[in-house]
Amino acid sequence: MQALIDLLSCSILAAMDLRLVEIFCRVYKDRSFSQAAKQLRLTQPTVSAHIKELEAALDTVLFNRLGREIEPTDAGHFLYEQAKSILTLKQDLVEKMQQFLKRIEGDLIVGASSVPGEYILPGIVTEFQAKHPRVRARLHISDSAATIEDVRRGDIQFGVVGATVDDEDLVFEPFFSDVLVLAAPRRRGATARREVSISELRSLPLLIREPGSGTRMAFERALVERNLQMDHFQVAAELDSVAAIKQAIKEGHGVSFVSELTVASEVAAGTLTLLRLRAFPPIRRTYYTAVSRRRALSPLGQAFLNYLDSHRQTVRGCMPSPRRLPRQR
Repeated sequence: MQALIDLLSCSILAAMDLRLVEIFCRVYKDRSFSQAAKQLRLTQPTVSAHIKELEAALDTVLFNRLGREIEPTDAGHFLYEQAKSILTLKQDLVEKMQQFLKRIEGDLIVGASSVPGEYILPGIVTEFQAKHPRVRARLHISDSAATIEDVRRGDIQFGVVGATVDDEDLVFEPFFSDVLVLAAPRRRGATARREVSISELRSLPLLIREPGSGTRMAFERALVERNLQMDHFQVAAELDSVAAIKQAIKEGHGVSFVSELTVASEVAAGTLTLLRLRAFPPIRRTYYTAVSRRRALSPLGQAFLNYLDSHRQTVRGCMPSPRRLPRQR
């Protein structure tokens, strides 16, 4: 093991080739060459070549290739534990230099859950980068739980999510609000239903999001408030994206509770319809910005967060802009 440490110091750190280390850590976290390539804006063959170069420099295998899957070796696990502190140090240095120089430039990674990431933030991120040409912006979309964890670990400075957690190290502020609606396949014929009761809904195939999704959490919370639970319904499938849910509905595979914002264009075009749930109040939800109390924002991060603040009043269905909240649950 000491030989590995010596090789790491000589081959990587002395050569200051931190890019290989960054690529390795991205692959390690994603457990996928293709996913890492997408996040790094590289091709998969380029990422694979860089990992092979690093393995050659260390004279050890870092990942077991198992068909389409990869698995870190013991050396890979060890390297990641050592390398992540190096990358944190590098990021801290970059941010401190930006603070010293008061520059709004560099890499901006904005984390978001699927609804804000796909329907709210793309335009805002693009506009911000256009105002600051020396900024390289990237929108990283996952579910709320994963985005919050990225903020907690310091992988990203902030995120926009559809749920909060009870954590003293994190601050959540309302960004905009929306309502969950019951989306169904397009109506056919004059007798097509426009509303359903809870008992009728129980007989319909229900499509749901994955655990960790803010939409899933909001729906489950609404069920609990009404003395219901998920196993009262016929869950037809669990899907990991809004797009997958909408496509399954269009193909007639079921109905689903989704954010109204995500189906507005389909409803207007007539490819999806909305059902009213009889004697069931609307399920309202809020999206939040999430930042860490423990880490100071870089000038770039603070500039973008201020830019988000300026959009709270213009985002569809947004809530009044609050000041910094001590805690949000």
